[in-house]
Amino acid sequence: MISHQSKIYFAIAVIFMAVILLGLGIFNWLSSKTNQSPVNIENDIEQTEVFRHPLNGEALEKPAQDFFAVSIMFDNSYDARPQYGLDKADIVYEALAEGNITRLMGVFDSRQSIDKVGPVRSARPYFMDWANEYNGIYMHVGGSPKALNSMDSYDFYEIDQIGAGEIYFWRDDNLDAPHNVFTSSSNWLRAGELNEIADINLEKNWKFFSPEPEKGVVLDFFVDYNGVYKVDWKFNDRLNAYLRWQGDDKFIYHTGEQVKADNIIIKVVDTKIVDDLGRREMDNQSYGKAFIFNHLGMTEAWWDSRDGKDSLYDFDLNTIELVPGKTWVQIIPDIDMLTMI
Repeated sequence: MISHQSKIYFAIAVIFMAVILLGLGIFNWLSSKTNQSPVNIENDIEQTEVFRHPLNGEALEKPAQDFFAVSIMFDNSYDARPQYGLDKADIVYEALAEGNITRLMGVFDSRQSIDKVGPVRSARPYFMDWANEYNGIYMHVGGSPKALNSMDSYDFYEIDQIGAGEIYFWRDDNLDAPHNVFTSSSNWLRAGELNEIADINLEKNWKFFSPEPEKGVVLDFFVDYNGVYKVDWKFNDRLNAYLRWQGDDKFIYHTGEQVKADNIIIKVVDTKIVDDLGRREMDNQSYGKAFIFNHLGMTEAWWDSRDGKDSLYDFDLNTIELVPGKTWVQIIPDIDMLTMI
């Protein structure tokens, strides 16, 4: 006869075996689940790629396409200010011309709707180099002999007021010549319809931050081109961008709004005077020092255009990205023309 104590031992043994069998069953079940193909979390999460406008870096729902860039020469003399339409340019270049005055070139998205743009002035080869990076259309009024003689060697479609006349330009009789030639977006769109214009070259444009980083330590600075062409850039905390002064006056658009820039790129470019009139040549197919100013602070950099594309690198040769918004590119022949405050 089995004792009461033996029954207790037997019950404990049965329970122990049951626990072991249950544990083995759970282990095998977990093993079978582990051996199954893992769930692709990336496929379960909707991927939202951020596209960027190639000229201003603004976020887009789909890639920018079906438009061309329009590069226009702007007068920057006192009698030409305030300029019309310059507020719609995504990128503005500024460089010295003859007589130590500066000239501007605005780069536009062809889809912009602008009734009046200008005053439009003459071409220079170094501005043509920069316009060529975007393809599209280059609009001007005449130009230096070298500019006109080399025009056919560029990839853009050029429209010269001397020849095109009233087809694509008009003169404002209320203003004195030569500061009175204007064009409009309807004119460059007409040119796009009548001619084969290359879409913007997406391989030749700067990169932009995505997402935009936090604000850094910013610096005010000025570029001393020459007296009334001295340019001051002062950071505005409310706008989180730079405002421009020229010759100690606020530099304004025709709208009365002061010029604002989200990025200012200072490029030091080897320059030489080539004739008695003070015409200049710039070595744009080269490389050199650059300074980039935006709400992130000031970044020392290198520019490199030896492949025909103006790229920006840090000292470790990493590509530098800009913040979305308007960009001004100021060309100086001497680093001493830049003073940081």
